[in-house]
Amino acid sequence: MHYRTTAGLALAVLGIAFSGASFGQQTPDTWRMPYERGFWGHAGASFGQSKLENGCVAGFACDDRDQAFRLYGGGRFNNAVGLEVGLLNMGKFDRGGGRTDGWGLDLALVAGVPIGTNSAIFGKLGAIYARTEVDGSPAAVAAGLRTGKERGWGARYGIGGQVGLTPQWALRADWDRYRMPLIGGKEDVDTLMLGVQYTFR
Repeated sequence: MHYRTTAGLALAVLGIAFSGASFGQQTPDTWRMPYERGFWGHAGASFGQSKLENGCVAGFACDDRDQAFRLYGGGRFNNAVGLEVGLLNMGKFDRGGGRTDGWGLDLALVAGVPIGTNSAIFGKLGAIYARTEVDGSPAAVAAGLRTGKERGWGARYGIGGQVGLTPQWALRADWDRYRMPLIGGKEDVDTLMLGVQYTFR
């Protein structure tokens, strides 16, 4: 999936959701804030595949895909707009004679269109603070591989959907792109995950 197409789709979903949410602003009590009681209402876990974009280096063995998982929790400002925080393990990638792995803590504005009980499609836009590490053999370092640790902020966006099994439990699917800090610059990591979500209220 081309990143421009996906980013455009995510922004379109966000725009539609905000348009619909604007009607709710006429009634002040329809909006909740993160510091208010009753805002935080769901948590979940997702597991799937990650891919390091532009990860392969010519002349070296390459494995730019791995398993990834994300734990998250969130809440809603109203029926259409919410906030979510997550902990991401992006997996490990072999390239250029070394191995790259990392973790991140992300924060995203989530806006979508409700479809029945506990079901919706949505877009996500936000940021991630990540820590990555690259290590390699002495031979790879001698050949020019840059190793070490890096941390910093990057953008994140994505699209997703959930299907409610009950008013509390739902199956959820997400595609996300994270701009991760790496030695020498930033690179994109894409994830495609399936998981379960529980709503507390």
